[in-house]
Amino acid sequence: MFTDDSVTPPRLEALVDLVRSMAARKFTAATAKDLLQPEGLPGLSKSSNQAAVTLSAARQLGLIDEAADGQIVLVRPRDKRPTRDIIIDALDERVLAARDVEPWFALFYAYLLGRDGSAAPGRGGEWEVAFNQDVVRGAAVSNRFNATKYTGLRRWMRYAGLGWHDGSDIFHPNPYERLRRKLPEIFGRAGRLEASDFMARLAAVCPELDGGALFLEANPDHDERVRRCTAGLSHALVDLHLDGFLRLDCPPDSAGWSIAAAEPPMDDVSLRAERVAAVEFPGPAGVSP
Repeated sequence: MFTDDSVTPPRLEALVDLVRSMAARKFTAATAKDLLQPEGLPGLSKSSNQAAVTLSAARQLGLIDEAADGQIVLVRPRDKRPTRDIIIDALDERVLAARDVEPWFALFYAYLLGRDGSAAPGRGGEWEVAFNQDVVRGAAVSNRFNATKYTGLRRWMRYAGLGWHDGSDIFHPNPYERLRRKLPEIFGRAGRLEASDFMARLAAVCPELDGGALFLEANPDHDERVRRCTAGLSHALVDLHLDGFLRLDCPPDSAGWSIAAAEPPMDDVSLRAERVAAVEFPGPAGVSP
C-alpha cells in the first residue's frame, strides 16, 4: 500500500518521466535510486527509501514493469499523454474502483463523504477509531486503517480530484475532477438522464461515490429512499453546473435528488429548486452556452 510510505505525487510523476526519458538507455532500480535519491541530498540517511517505495508504487499501479535484465520500462510505452493523466487513470482503475492495491483508500473516502466530514491534519487518531468501529466493526484484518494511512490518504485524495485543502490544510471532499472525467462514461450516448438513472450510473462507474458498492460498504446505514446527495457530491454537481460541464434541471415541483447541502445559487433558468429532476450532458466539451 503506497500511501503508507513517503511516496508523493511529484515523486511518482518524476519517476514516470525518468522512465520515459531513459527508454533508449539502461535504467534499473539502482539507476533510479541514484537519480531520485542522490548522495548528498539533505536529510539522506542509510534508512532513506524514497526511490524504492516510489518504484513499488509505480509497479502497484501498473505503470512500470521490470524486464529480465533489470531494465525498467513503461507498461504502455506508446502512451503520449501527460504523465499526470496516466497516473490519474491508474488511480481511477486500480485504487478508486477496486481495493486490491489500496484496501482503505476508496473505502475511507466513501466513509468521509457519507458523513459529510472533513479531514484535518492531526486528526488521524480520531478517524482511525471511528472508521475501524463503524466500517471494520472489530473484524480481524491485516494492515488495518490507522493514523499513518490517514496522513498519506489526505495527500493522495486531493491529487485524485476528490476534494481540496483550505487555508488551514483541512481536506474537504468534493469529487469535482473525478466526476468530470467520468461524465462521458456515465452518460454514454445519452444527452439527458433522469436523476434516478444518473445516480444509478454514477454509482456503477464511481463505486466510492453516493450509492456505489464501496460507498454502501462504508456507510451501511445509508438510506437511498431519502434521495439526498452528500455534501461533497452536491458541491461537485453544482460546481460542474456553474462551470458548464453539465446542466442540472431543478424545476420547482421536482421530487428528485436533493443537493441542498451545497446551497445552490438559484436562477430563473434551470436551478430553480434544491432537488434535481434530470441531468444533461451534451458531450465531452460540456454544455454549450
